[in-house]
Amino acid sequence: MRFDEFIEFLKLAIENEKKSIVERQYLALLPLLVQSGKYMTFDKFYDQMTGANIDWRPAEDIIREIDEKHRGLNDGIRNL
Repeated sequence: MRFDEFIEFLKLAIENEKKSIVERQYLALLPLLVQSGKYMTFDKFYDQMTGANIDWRPAEDIIREIDEKHRGLNDGIRNL
């Protein structure tokens, strides 16, 4: 096995172990989530636990996108 293949294999093993840990956490919390009305899918829970749902773009890009959407919404309201 080449070194780069070995590194990819290790990354995959680490990701699988992390997913297994988060899955056990999800299953342990699932009854509480359902009872409290805060149920979420495993994929959403996994994203929250691993930070996959965090937008890592620069703040300026995010603000620019929000401004563009806001302008588009205002233009749409004016055209009604």
